[in-house]
Order: sequence, then structure tokens, then C-alpha cells
Amino acid sequence: MKEKTLLKTAIICAILGVFIIYLISENVVLDESSIGKIKEEQIGKDVKLKGVVNSVFNSEKATIITITQPEEIKVMLQGNISLSEGDYVEVIGEVDEYNGELEIIGNRVRIIG
Repeated sequence: MKEKTLLKTAIICAILGVFIIYLISENVVLDESSIGKIKEEQIGKDVKLKGVVNSVFNSEKATIITITQPEEIKVMLQGNISLSEGDYVEVIGEVDEYNGELEIIGNRVRIIG
């Protein structure tokens, strides 16, 4: 009898926990940043950028795009993403450094109008 009660309690707690995490994730909002404000101290932190795609390089495993506001930054995306030069995009990703330059490891990209 105690095992059934423990199992029911565990299932209810797991379902409630997933629901609470879902509610919290819906309310987390990243403020939009500009490329010029991204500094080395932000390595490992998430940022949200909007800008124009200046160049696109596709390979089998990754896509590298350069976003321009007036400044430029490279964004590394996993997989082969279909973007074109001139697209206005919003990128959410993590700041990283590669060969002494800051870049974004993109988690999400969407084309904006």
C-alpha cells in the first residue's frame, strides 16, 4: 500500500514540476542587445540580436552567418539553415570567442519581415 502512495505522489510531483518549469520558461525574456555592447565579460551568457544577414556560409554540419547592425558579428548555427543575404533576422544564442573574436553560438534564428 505504501508503494502505491509513494508512486502516486512521485507522479503528481513530476507533473507539477514540469508544469511549473513550463510557466517559468514562458516568462523568461531576454532583452535585445546590440553588437557593439557585447563584451568579453559576457562570454557564456545568452543574448538576443536583430540585424541584417551580410553573408552566409553553409556546410554539412553548420551554417555561419555574419549579422550587421552597423557592427558585424558571426553567428554559428548547427545544421544547414536556409537564409539569404539581406534577410532581417533575430538570433538568440550564447556569446563565445573563436580565434580572438567574439561570436554567437545560435540557439534560435527567425526571419523577421
